Amino acid sequence: MKRTDHALAGRSGFTLIELIVVIAILAALAGISYPAIMSTQNSARISASSKTCMDIVSGFASFKQDYNGILPIYTREAKPNRDDQIYLSTLPGKNAGMLGILTGYEGEGEEKLNRNSQAYLNPNKVENPRDGLYGETPDELGLYDPWGNPYYIVVCEMDDGCIDPFTNKRRRRENCLVYGLGPDGEGIAPPHSDKPAHRKKGAKGGKKSKAELRAAREAAEEEEEAIQDNIYSWKKTAKK
Repeated sequence: MKRTDHALAGRSGFTLIELIVVIAILAALAGISYPAIMSTQNSARISASSKTCMDIVSGFASFKQDYNGILPIYTREAKPNRDDQIYLSTLPGKNAGMLGILTGYEGEGEEKLNRNSQAYLNPNKVENPRDGLYGETPDELGLYDPWGNPYYIVVCEMDDGCIDPFTNKRRRRENCLVYGLGPDGEGIAPPHSDKPAHRKKGAKGGKKSKAELRAAREAAEEEEEAIQDNIYSWKKTAKK
């Protein structure tokens, strides 16, 4: 004999209004948690990028010490300015062979500097130009930050320290400075100018209007903020 469960038979599914309310609650919770998740991911990427900056400097210093002061770059590809500073990036063909030398992927030849093929820098090898070392040959090697941008390197041949490209102050005992552009990808320093762009004053001439002065001040503040968002090997990373 078939038994009918009146308690179950009397129940019905969710109404349309109930479903809408549940969906709205879930959407609100997702909207609240998304910024927190993104902030956590961004902080992790900033920490990883900062570590890479320091790893480049450490590898540079270790190589120089092991090879009696020889810099891990091909001098024929590196052009110093009048301050004997060399400006490089970690893009392929823009790092004067530094990536190949420090990672031990340097090609064979008479100019080989890393004679023991020792790895002074151990970034993750990646299949896309993002968040690691990308490239199949020494000439194609590029090192990218978590946002897909290269790092920028200042090398000085003299032992009295490199000049900070943002402030023009000499960083004593620092023969290699490394920085990245951070999450916004902005704030790069102009490497070969006498003064950073955000420090330059307007050309001398007629008196500027209040609107022009205000616009120039706002532009300078925006550029200064972008530069502060950068990630450095020689400064404390700006808090986000």
